[in-house]
Amino acid sequence: MPPLPQVLSALPPSPSQVVAALALFVVALAFSVVGAAVGGRDRLPEADLPVGWAVVAALFTVGGGALRLPFTSLAVVGIVLVVGSAAVVAARRQPLFEPGMAKTLLLLPPLLAITLSMQPSQWDEFTQWMPNARYIVLFNAFPGHGLPASDSVFPSYPYAIPLVTWLVSRLVGHFADGISPLFNLLLLAGVARLMVRLFQGDSNGRGWGAAAWGLLAVTILSPTFVPKLVLSAYADTATAVAVVFAGVIGLSVLEAQGEGDGARVRARLVQFAALFALLPMTKQGNFAFMGLLLVAFAVVALRFGRPRPGQALPWLAALGPAVVVVVGWRYHVATLAGQGEMDMRSFAAWQWELLPRILRSMASVATSKSGYFVLGFVLSAIGVRSLFRPAPAAMRVVLAFAVVFLGYNAFLLLVYVAILHGDESTNAASYWRYNTHVGLLLLAAAMPLLRRFRPGPEVLRRLAVVGPVLAVVVPAAFITHLRFDLHPVKVYIREVAADMTPLLPPDPRIMVVDPRGAGTYRQVLDYHLGFGRQVVSDIRSSSPPGSFRPQLESTKAERLWVHTQTAEMTQAIGLDLSPQASHLLERAGAGWRLVRSWPFPGYTDPTAMKE
Repeated sequence: MPPLPQVLSALPPSPSQVVAALALFVVALAFSVVGAAVGGRDRLPEADLPVGWAVVAALFTVGGGALRLPFTSLAVVGIVLVVGSAAVVAARRQPLFEPGMAKTLLLLPPLLAITLSMQPSQWDEFTQWMPNARYIVLFNAFPGHGLPASDSVFPSYPYAIPLVTWLVSRLVGHFADGISPLFNLLLLAGVARLMVRLFQGDSNGRGWGAAAWGLLAVTILSPTFVPKLVLSAYADTATAVAVVFAGVIGLSVLEAQGEGDGARVRARLVQFAALFALLPMTKQGNFAFMGLLLVAFAVVALRFGRPRPGQALPWLAALGPAVVVVVGWRYHVATLAGQGEMDMRSFAAWQWELLPRILRSMASVATSKSGYFVLGFVLSAIGVRSLFRPAPAAMRVVLAFAVVFLGYNAFLLLVYVAILHGDESTNAASYWRYNTHVGLLLLAAAMPLLRRFRPGPEVLRRLAVVGPVLAVVVPAAFITHLRFDLHPVKVYIREVAADMTPLLPPDPRIMVVDPRGAGTYRQVLDYHLGFGRQVVSDIRSSSPPGSFRPQLESTKAERLWVHTQTAEMTQAIGLDLSPQASHLLERAGAGWRLVRSWPFPGYTDPTAMKE
């Protein structure tokens, strides 16, 4: 956690960051216009932003993937789509935003001010999300098509999130690598309005108090608001947003079908189709949510409705866009980009012997995050109970959550047995992170139950006054937690990379020597040195004892960046280097020559700086 003076000094954004933020607001407004036009009068207006984003992302995914069209041509089509959508919305004389959304957006500046100057800082940002975004900004196309190889670990991952960066970068004329946190906050603003609707109903919740408590519920007060996930380029927030909107809107379709409201069925199915297609364009593992949501809808329909012949046909049509997107992208991956994504092992290679250790690790994580998991299992129990006892229609969302929550955790167990391996499996890697994908749906399921404990008018008036104050004060109180990107070692490596770049020739082939580190900074340095694979190998704490000299003798690297040192490493290199600095070395005959050193700023041991 960085000290407060450092955070305050880093808050003022650069002019380029301000311009990029303004460009993002333009892109988000364009998405919302498309979403409003697609949904029509009977849509759920809170979902306009993700619905419009899904439509534009589908245009690029299919057009730039399967059809191999250049992004610049697709951008022209996108502009025509936005202008046509604006004309449709104006002709209908329908409001663009849900009543109360303006107040929610006006309460966002405290969070936006804190995050406006943020820079990428998380491991997966440097391994795939930012390299993927940088690639399409550089080449205006997905990897493949005879273009240079991607420097991403997973170049075939879905690109809905990097496409937002591409659109903003094209507007401002440079690579805008820090806009994902702002986009995530805009997505959460729509979810905040959804929570208000679920808690107070369609005709209420337009005041400042409702706007503030809705925003607090999905940000600071949410059990799954993890700053390192929300305020980054990770796909976790976008996944959670797509899941909750697809779930709630899908349930509203079932309700409208039961009431015979054809207009609402058609509008909500169109929205659902877009959001359902957004899931596979956001994250590879979201196929699990696609299946679980459909199962949840079937269970809810059988429990709370009386399915009629032909009622499933509109649903089948709504799955069409997702099928087109998936088939188009799989064609691109198979014929052009190659793999570069996670694959499932054959059944014979599943790690059943690790099952006890995996279950223990999952239980340990669940215990450490007991607030979320206890609430999740309690809501699931209430949902399952509604299958066997009389329950109001409001329990639809609780039952749907139970299916998704329990099913997704079973799916994660499958991931650890059949896809991941080694320590990632036995330690249930990212189990808590993956569960945040269900966090917003958990809040949606809790709203009908919280409504039963709604306080009286006098308490509500007091809360309406307190809410806006908290919306401003709470982010400021947590400012040092929110600015995790100011971790001293990561800031240092950004600065070292900037100094090192002019000292390097093309294709420098660097080995990162970090024998006291876990290897987490190799990718950080490589990313900040620019496009391409500059770092070809590394030495880390997990390297076997006695292997340093053989690794240095056999490496194809022409340069070393020495971050930390041990006696064995110093002896293997043969130079007397200061342990309180990092060093760039270049090959000199059979040995190494010092090029430049960078003293550690404000600390003497980078391994002692906890994240």
